[in-house]
Amino acid sequence: MPQVKPGIATTILMPEPAGEGFVEISPNKTLFVQKLTYDDPVKPEIVEDLQKVEDVFAHYKPSVDVELDKEDGSTTNENFQFAGLGDFDAKNLTNQSAFLKSLNLEYDTYLKIIKQLKTNKSLANVIQNAETKSAFINILKSLVEELEEK
Repeated sequence: MPQVKPGIATTILMPEPAGEGFVEISPNKTLFVQKLTYDDPVKPEIVEDLQKVEDVFAHYKPSVDVELDKEDGSTTNENFQFAGLGDFDAKNLTNQSAFLKSLNLEYDTYLKIIKQLKTNKSLANVIQNAETKSAFINILKSLVEELEEK
């Protein structure tokens, strides 16, 4: 039975029961296949009744250990677990890692500082003058010291 692409006033025909329901990937999409766990199977197995992607993730419970580099050159190990395709999103990966959460918080803080530098005229004037900039930095350093003492 021929495949009919849906359009205005068209009927979508179901594939024949004997045929497989494979659909060609459109040219603007990429299929990425990779092993998502370091565990080798003890023996090959055929798993039936996995109908959805979520079923595959629930059955295999893929996870990966990743070594992340810190600014000082040291590394930290993180384990990422995947329960669905959405877990590959940057936000979901960040939520699984304390290290990435701290980096994201630092990134957001830097963005706020940049925004302040662009919009706050008084602060921009202070930073443009070398003498007032130095005084401002010294005040910030003393404030940090005072906060660390308490």
